Amino acid sequence: MKRIAIVGASFAGAEVANKLARRLRWELARGDVEIRVFDKDNDFLVQAMYPLIVFNSLSEEHARWRKSELLDPRIKFYHGPKGELVSIDLRNRELGFADGSKYNYDYLVIATGAEFAPQEVPGLMKDYHTFFTLDGALELREILSRFSRGTIVELFVDLPIKCPIVPLKFGLLLDSYLKDRNVRGNVNIKLLYPIDYLHAQPEVNRLGKIMCEQRNIEYIFRFMVSEVNAEEKVVISDSGEKIKYDLLITIPPHRGAKVFRDSGLGDPLGFLPGDKSTLRYRKGKELYEEVYIIGDATALPVTKAASVAHYQADVIAENLVSDILGTGPRKIYRGEDICPMLTDLYTHEGRGRAWLPWWNYTVNEMPFITTRFGWWFLRAFYMTLPAVVRGGL
Repeated sequence: MKRIAIVGASFAGAEVANKLARRLRWELARGDVEIRVFDKDNDFLVQAMYPLIVFNSLSEEHARWRKSELLDPRIKFYHGPKGELVSIDLRNRELGFADGSKYNYDYLVIATGAEFAPQEVPGLMKDYHTFFTLDGALELREILSRFSRGTIVELFVDLPIKCPIVPLKFGLLLDSYLKDRNVRGNVNIKLLYPIDYLHAQPEVNRLGKIMCEQRNIEYIFRFMVSEVNAEEKVVISDSGEKIKYDLLITIPPHRGAKVFRDSGLGDPLGFLPGDKSTLRYRKGKELYEEVYIIGDATALPVTKAASVAHYQADVIAENLVSDILGTGPRKIYRGEDICPMLTDLYTHEGRGRAWLPWWNYTVNEMPFITTRFGWWFLRAFYMTLPAVVRGGL
């Protein structure tokens, strides 16, 4: 029997598992193949929806699912202590879990995602508001519904983050939201970036600067935060610059899973290195051809987003099938990358505007504008994500 272990059952891991279950259905039925998926919990949350939940453009109910409901019934799913990875031995192909159990695999897919570390910024936890969790998005929805005067500062702490277009996107949607409430004239919006651009894609960066300047949204580059003084409501940079705020919204530092930070398998932040074309785990000269990395868990030069994991899932699933059956050509991941850019909400003033920039390792996005069609397309895109996870798209 060939044993496939997938660690992580959010978007990336669940989609790979479902694609494999469909492609290897006869092998599973005969007992020639086993697919086990491990995760520390059973909650599947569509994180891409969180900014729209903040602004009442989508309901939180659309973002809540159960992983066990989305996984093919032919897959063996373990969650809780029996699914929480606490140790990994690549040489002996052994996984260890919080309940003390072990599992030996023939093939491994690591899809453990990213974790947040706001506690690493001194003082931040005393005034921490974020839309990077569902609870945080719901809290911000309530706070913003009452906010009518003052300065809102969006603090982008450091790279890498999930969906690097999101600091810009959230700032533009915040402007649209406040205009709809007729309070925009009383509110200043400031975006603090640790880098010297709004987005690494030149066309996204160019359009973002134009739109921010048209809407009187201030952006400050190379702002490396050293601390937050919650009592004085001040964000302080490592150069001593101070930015006052009335409401602070933070994009927290991202880290790889603790097991990879502790084991040394990841980079200094815990993200996993690998071959950017084959998606196999590689650290220096150490290559494991039976171990694949995907999604937010990776240190690859691509965006951390479900849309990217979707492209990667096809490559990994097809290559695992090829390995197991000994048939078919191997696929290569070419760095396909998309990052939804929403700039205007559907409100009394406008009818929503958005676009879906696309690029890869060698081709940049072409010049574009956001459109009304793009708004409805992206709403449909978000709503179909569970179907994508199931492997139907």
